[in-house]
Amino acid sequence: MGKTVLLTGATGMVGGRVLDLLLDRSDVEHVVAVGRRETAVTNRKLRAVVHADFLDFSAAEGQFAGIDVCFHCLGVYQGQVSKSAFFEITCDYQKALTDTLARVSPGATFVLFGASGADPGETSRAWFALAKGRAENLLAEAGFPKTYIFRPGYIHPTGARRPTGLPYRLIRPVAGALLRVFPRLALTDRDLARAMVTVGLEAVADSRIFDNRTIKRIALARPE
Repeated sequence: MGKTVLLTGATGMVGGRVLDLLLDRSDVEHVVAVGRRETAVTNRKLRAVVHADFLDFSAAEGQFAGIDVCFHCLGVYQGQVSKSAFFEITCDYQKALTDTLARVSPGATFVLFGASGADPGETSRAWFALAKGRAENLLAEAGFPKTYIFRPGYIHPTGARRPTGLPYRLIRPVAGALLRVFPRLALTDRDLARAMVTVGLEAVADSRIFDNRTIKRIALARPE
């Protein structure tokens, strides 16, 4: 019998790639995608759950039963929202999710789409690093038996879903050229999704953090 997977951020750049891979896996029986809007994907394995309040998952708690693996890909780019909103989305949304999931499916494996530069010591003056570090600490406190945190740097988009904002518009052409010349150095959304899905579903290693180089190595070892 295949695994039942919970996914957030399925309409995002990385979450969309994760969803596609999960639906193609023979060892995945059901994917529960929780989001504020429906995905554009139709598949017999997919159960899309539209949920408005990411600070309170009590109304969706029944969907969290029997979850084997959770991929938390929900996030927002720095600069798109205020500092307080960034902390709410990065930390408070995650805590509401893990509180509910730990209560209903305490044996689940949890995979977090984090970021390079996260400061789990929570001493950084950079609020991006502080928020990402706090999210990692909150995950550790949730008590799941296995947690995998992925800390990518720049992620090059390869599909229709692309980040917004001036920094990405400026760096994307340069990164695209780098990817063509040195494909083993640049990390794409497909690479990250492949590594996350591989690690999360196999759940062989103890809880750990994956940096950019390790993510790329796993992705290359498991080509599409």
